Amino acid sequence: MKVLLSIASLFFLICFLASCGQISDSRGNQKNSSQTVQQGSNGQFTYVAIGASETFGLGTEDPYSQNWPADLAGMLGPNVHLINLGIPNILVHDTLSEELPIALDSHPDLVTIWLAVNDLANNVPIDSYSHDLNLMLSRLQAAVPHARILVANVPDLTLLPYFKSNDPQVLRKRIQAYNSAIAAIVQQHHIILVNISQQNYNLRAHPEYISRDGLHPTDLGYEQIAKLFYTTLQHIQRPAKNT
Repeated sequence: MKVLLSIASLFFLICFLASCGQISDSRGNQKNSSQTVQQGSNGQFTYVAIGASETFGLGTEDPYSQNWPADLAGMLGPNVHLINLGIPNILVHDTLSEELPIALDSHPDLVTIWLAVNDLANNVPIDSYSHDLNLMLSRLQAAVPHARILVANVPDLTLLPYFKSNDPQVLRKRIQAYNSAIAAIVQQHHIILVNISQQNYNLRAHPEYISRDGLHPTDLGYEQIAKLFYTTLQHIQRPAKNT
């Protein structure tokens, strides 16, 4: 398998960087955790996307440019240096040796992780998946403690034609089990959960988000996913109001 390094030239809002001091610390608790994200000496902000085919951009006519990390970088502004490490068909365990080392060497300021569908589809035990995801996050936080880290969960796969042969009740229970594990790990590491299963990515109401392969998003679907990540970042920028 080949690692794709899709580097988008210079995107990131100056105002976003200026407001990062209001973002809760990815390693601290939410009640007392403000931290200023450090900007590189050249004014560039490094964003690394760890993931599988969804991160790579399969399902579109041009995966190199039509993928949700590129969409997210475009939303963030003009000073972001995007490194897209998405590898189709990869499992979380394999990313520890194929994607994580590159991510660590990049010294990122922002990291997104969307890795679960392949493991779920390949019946990887929850315990094994949780161990590897936990290990990835531990290594990231030890090496780049300043980085903002976002982890996405599993959408409702029962709505995808690709999974139509699966028992929907069994599949739904497995999705819930994976999402519960992801939520617990995210909470343990005090990082940020992006809830792909929420109404903002309603596949039942928006079949146009699903590509012709019945599995991957279309360019419209990827745009919506990027908006979910962007909205989550915007939400955690806002300081909590005193009650």
